[in-house]
This record gives sequence, C-alpha cells and structure tokens, in this order.
Amino acid sequence: MSEAGDTPSKRYGSVIGLKPEKYQEYKALHAAVWPRVLDRLTKSNIRNYTIYYDSINHMLFSHLEYIGSDFDKDMAAIADDPITKEWWEVCEPCQKPLKWSGPPPSQGGGGQGNTWWTPMEELFHDNHSAVKFL
Repeated sequence: MSEAGDTPSKRYGSVIGLKPEKYQEYKALHAAVWPRVLDRLTKSNIRNYTIYYDSINHMLFSHLEYIGSDFDKDMAAIADDPITKEWWEVCEPCQKPLKWSGPPPSQGGGGQGNTWWTPMEELFHDNHSAVKFL
C-alpha cells in the first residue's frame, strides 16, 4: 500500500544492454548515486528501485515499485528534473538500449515507440509482502 494506505503499489521491470567495457564505470556510478536523483525518485513515488546485472548477456534488469496515483505525471517530473537529466547524461554512454532511435533521454529524446529501458511484462508474483514475514 502507499504511504497514505489507499493505493496499492505496482511493480515495474525493464531491461537494457550494458556495454561490457563500461561495466566497472556503471557499477561505480551506482555505488554512489547522486542524492538529489534519489530524492527525485522518492518524491515521484518510486520505492525499492533495484538494478541487477547479467554478466553473460551484458544486460541490466531494473525493478521498482510505484506507490503513487498518477504514474505518467510522476515519470514526467523525473524526466523534467535537471539533476536527473545530468545523471542520465553520465549513465547513457554505458547503456545499449534494445529499441531506440534519435537523441537519448537526457537530450529530450523519446516519444512514440522509443523505450530507453524496455518494459517487461510481469508474469508472476507470489503476492507476499516482505513485511508480512517480520
């Protein structure tokens, strides 16, 4: 449930390639994510944002939980944030999107049919909250 207790969270997963030669740089960047980027994610109702790395296929998998009530508005707030755009500009050279054309998100790219991180369909969840086991 959301912090207000009235909106259930929604889980999102997505994938993107990682250039093998950029692995160490990307790992170092994410060991010290800029505090204002994290703050923007929190203000935009993102929780439990996690990125995993598949070293065989050089893929990143992200998972997040959204606790807000207007996903598009919250994602727009992230995309419009100047500090987040700077962060993206630093990270984008490391990444290899599966489906993209035009300028990267930090430069205002995007739009119809473009997905920097490719969304994934959730096929299974056991419906247990981690807090239920405490």
